[in-house]
Order: sequence, then C-alpha cells, then structure tokens
Amino acid sequence: MNPIRMVTRPIKNLTDAIVMPFRAIFVTGLCAFINWMTFNGHWWFKWVAFGMGIAVLVAFARAARTLFLLGLVAWGGWWLHKRYGDDARRRFDDWVRRTQPQAQEVLLALRGSPAAAR
Repeated sequence: MNPIRMVTRPIKNLTDAIVMPFRAIFVTGLCAFINWMTFNGHWWFKWVAFGMGIAVLVAFARAARTLFLLGLVAWGGWWLHKRYGDDARRRFDDWVRRTQPQAQEVLLALRGSPAAAR
C-alpha cells in the first residue's frame, strides 16, 4: 500500500463512498436481469450482490478514514490557533511584510534607482 495515496486521494475516496452504492445497485440489478433472462435453475447474481456489498463497505471505510484524517488536521489547526493565537499570526504577517518587497520597491530596483541600492 502506498502511503502517499492516503494523502493525495481524499476527494476520490469521498466521491466513491457516495457513488458506489448506486453503482452496486445498477450492477446487481443488471446481473439479476441477465440471470432471470437466462435462468437455468441457479441464481448466481447473489454472488455479484455479495461482492458489490463488500465494495460498498470498503468505499465507506476509506471515506471514514479520510474524514478522520481531515478531522485530525482540523483539530491540530484549532489547537495551534488556540495555543499561539493572534500574536503568532501578527508576527507571521509582519515577517511576510518585511521579506516581501512592495510593488513600488520592485519598480525602483528594476529602474536602477539609487534609492533601491540602499
């Protein structure tokens, strides 16, 4: 199992959990219809239904894992904000403001202004 896949596929996991039950109903119904049309005394579509039921449970488990990890990340962010709060945000914003030049400073540097050489 690829550990990166767990991080990069949360949207697919959630959409599979929504779509898979409908897909299972369609496939099972189609197989039941085929089994009914070609009936020879054995109802084999129940195995298709069993397999699709397992696929639905796996899709639900993956979605639950994804939601758990997203909740864990959200809780971590809430805890960091509660612990360090607005003071850390203010210091970070000040640091960004100091390190990122403003548009006027960039234009002065590109023009070769002596004021930008300081």
